[in-house]
Amino acid sequence: MGWLTRLSERIAGKPTTDWTFVERLPDPGLGVAGNPIEPDACYIEIFVESLRLKQARRLATAFHGVVYSFVRLSQDGTEDAEMAAVSKPARLAELDSANLDRVITVSSQMMGALPWRGGTLGLELGLFSVKRGNLLSPLIDYVTRVSAQAGISFIGQVKPFLPLITEGMDLIAGQTQDSVIEVALDTDMALMESRLCAIVAVRKGQIDTSQLTLDPNDRKLLLNGRPLEEGYCVFSIRRSDKKADFGAIPEVKAAFAALKATIASNDEAQARSALAAFRRTVVISSDLISLDKTRLIEKATALYGAALGSGPIPAGRGGALVDLGATELADLDLYDEASSEGPARNDPRGAGPW
Repeated sequence: MGWLTRLSERIAGKPTTDWTFVERLPDPGLGVAGNPIEPDACYIEIFVESLRLKQARRLATAFHGVVYSFVRLSQDGTEDAEMAAVSKPARLAELDSANLDRVITVSSQMMGALPWRGGTLGLELGLFSVKRGNLLSPLIDYVTRVSAQAGISFIGQVKPFLPLITEGMDLIAGQTQDSVIEVALDTDMALMESRLCAIVAVRKGQIDTSQLTLDPNDRKLLLNGRPLEEGYCVFSIRRSDKKADFGAIPEVKAAFAALKATIASNDEAQARSALAAFRRTVVISSDLISLDKTRLIEKATALYGAALGSGPIPAGRGGALVDLGATELADLDLYDEASSEGPARNDPRGAGPW
């Protein structure tokens, strides 16, 4: 039982399992659901798609909408990875009682692309309405800034921030006169494919979930083709074949910067050592799948060979020759066509000149 379930039982007087959870909604043509999710072959992302607030009418006329998520992912040979995020989408920041009937489409990313290693996905997801005022508004701003600083895409980076995020949310939600839980979910999921899901603020069995669909235009939740007049949160768990922000993985970025510096110094021995260190850093990275580790090592090795050896000079984005003085990790163009060919693509330990 996670933090959100304990909080729900203390404040709302019922566990998260009392709300209706729809694990699979029909995809209305968004191209989100139904894509296979295989261990170490892809990344997964989590988005909140749309929201409807209802319990906020118990608060003052002005309030914030806040989304909290906590994700636990299995890792190879080590402890599970944990990610937490707090989002105060702009369209949820300045609401009042006149807006309670609005469905708000946010498409807010709560977890960036992280490798799927198999096992189960532990997920806590909560939607809160919080009274706007001198006490809680600055606290919400603080927690969302901490969440943004922690990041939602890098496993190692977020760990030191986890206590600050959960403790901040505990302080916010603990103000029971000024905050309410709209809906909450605390569950473990086995993933075989991407999906669209919903948490609905009605007790299980009170609605026929087989009649729930999504409006393809604004992703509002429909019951028998008509807008559902209950509080809810629609979210998606998506497959991604790419980690677009690979160039910002902190430890890999630092190792590449060190490699680039030794190449620029024209010290082949130091450069070779830095290349080996870069390779080790990539191999043990928790933020990349094996295929991308192999690609990244090959790209760095090609750059090393072009600068200090006899290999072909690598081209950057758009076909221009790479300027070694300006090359950053992200400039390695990880997902070009050439990187999908060649031997030993699934084992990063087989790459490199040593």
